[in-house]
Amino acid sequence: MENDKIKQAYAELELNENASKEEVEKKYDLLLRRARTRQQSSGSAQEGQVILERINAAYRIIQEQDTAQSKEAFNEQAYGKYKGMAGTAEKVDHFFSYYKFHLLGVIVLIAAIIYGINTYVDNKREQAELAKLPPSALAVSFFGEFFGADGSSPVGGGMDLKPIEEKLVKRFPEWKRTTVHITYIPGDPKSGQDMALLQKSLIDLISNKDDVYILDRPNFEKLARDNTLIDLGAHTGKLGITAEDSRAVLFPTTEDPTEKMFGVDVSNSPLIKSLGVAGRTYIAAIRSDSKKLDNSLQLIQAAVSDTSAP
Repeated sequence: MENDKIKQAYAELELNENASKEEVEKKYDLLLRRARTRQQSSGSAQEGQVILERINAAYRIIQEQDTAQSKEAFNEQAYGKYKGMAGTAEKVDHFFSYYKFHLLGVIVLIAAIIYGINTYVDNKREQAELAKLPPSALAVSFFGEFFGADGSSPVGGGMDLKPIEEKLVKRFPEWKRTTVHITYIPGDPKSGQDMALLQKSLIDLISNKDDVYILDRPNFEKLARDNTLIDLGAHTGKLGITAEDSRAVLFPTTEDPTEKMFGVDVSNSPLIKSLGVAGRTYIAAIRSDSKKLDNSLQLIQAAVSDTSAP
């Protein structure tokens, strides 16, 4: 029955069953043009419509047969090796082909869950290890265009900060432990990565809440202007420096045009240079909400005492 249907379709197109695809296309195009010409003739319009429908129906049957044969040939090549399991292999392959994007999404979701669990476990482990240590006597942040003196980058955890913390403890043994952060901020942001680093600096500023900040000039001005730093003018006795000293860094805030001593230039301090952090300018300042003011003042005083006025 199916063969008779196909024979009739070829006959409708005035072709034999062995006709090539190219012959089918050419004949179909020719008969199509003839039928449309009859449609445009007022006396043969209805006859032309009937012929057009028969031609299209025959062409569809031949195309469906051709598609079925191509699929059969492909399946034979792809799944014939599975012999009796060919049908099952084809279904499995179709399943993965159809659902590959869904499966990919599930895989990504599972990976994200695993990453989240591992991060949580690592954080818990880190917190447990920190709980065994003495409390941090001081948190110091290098905030600006700073990087390792050996060329190492602080971006992405590429710089080991433990040696810096150990050097501070060695200089102030009564502290037992210190915490150091480095937030790299590009001086002339241009790329998307630079903008991401600027956004990260804001997050670090909010989340880390360090006590002493070692800043380059642009970031010192930003923090001083926003009232993020304390006025060191009230602590000149402990610092051993006055506002008139050339190392005192004065700056106004957005609320008060009067310049105040928000920082101390410690760029020439052997103590600061010994920490192994490279930069152009080092301005020491104290965060306005620091809970460790005495230790903060002690660090800056030590940096001042071994620094000659520029």
